[in-house]
Amino acid sequence: MNQTTDLTFDTFFNGCISIKQPPGGYRFSIDAVILGNLAAVQDCDRVIDLGCGCGVIPLILCYRRPQIREIFGIEIQAELAGIARLNASENNMSSRIRILCKDIKTIVPADTGGRVEAIVCNPPHFARNSGRINPNSQRALARHEIAVTLEDVAAAAARMLTPAGRLTIIYPSERLADLILAMRNAVIEPKNLRMIHPRPGIEAKRVLVTGIKGKTAGIKVDPPLFIRSNPDHYSREVSAMFNP
Repeated sequence: MNQTTDLTFDTFFNGCISIKQPPGGYRFSIDAVILGNLAAVQDCDRVIDLGCGCGVIPLILCYRRPQIREIFGIEIQAELAGIARLNASENNMSSRIRILCKDIKTIVPADTGGRVEAIVCNPPHFARNSGRINPNSQRALARHEIAVTLEDVAAAAARMLTPAGRLTIIYPSERLADLILAMRNAVIEPKNLRMIHPRPGIEAKRVLVTGIKGKTAGIKVDPPLFIRSNPDHYSREVSAMFNP
C-alpha cells in the first residue's frame, strides 16, 4: 500500500485535526474517541499510548491538552506506526508526538527517556481463542490477544509508570473482572470506574477504568456514560467530544 495515497481521510474538532487510516485494515472506533477525551491525563504529563494504531489518541490528547510535554505512541505493526507518524507530521505535532514501532512486551523506560506520569490503552478486546479471528491480520492483531495480552499491557504499564502514575483503559464490560485482576497483579490499583452504555435502557458494553500505581484499595464508581441519547443521535457528552 502506498501510505500517502491509499488512505481514507477524516477530520475532528471542525477540521482542526485530520487523520488518515488504511481503508481495509484496522480503523479506530468510538472507544478511541472516548479514551482520548476522558483519560486521566494532566497538563505537563509525559504520556504513553500502548498500541496507538494510526495515532488517533495521541492526536486527541495533544489537541485537548496543549501543555502535555510529550506523547509516545507504541505500535507493533510497522504499517500502522508509519501512518501514525504521518498523522503527527500532517497535524504539526511531530515535536510532541513520538511513534515507536515496538512490542509492548519489550518496552522499557530507556525507550522513552524515563518513566511517564500517564498511560492510556485500548487493548485487544478478545482472548486468543474466543470468537472468529478476522482474516485481515491488521484487524486481528488489534482485536484479539495474539501479539499482546491484557496481562502484558498491565505489566508494561507497571514498568513504565512513575510511582502514583495513572493507567486508563477502555475495555469490554464483560471482561471487567479480568481487567481489575490484571491491574492489581501489576500493583496498579483501580481507583475510578465508569460504565459505558450504547444508550439509556441498554446494558453497558464498555468500561473505562483508571488505576494508580502503588495506591491502596478503594474505587470510585462514576456516573454512566451514554454514547447515544437515542438510536439516531449521540448524547450531549459524546457530541462534545467531537467539537473544538
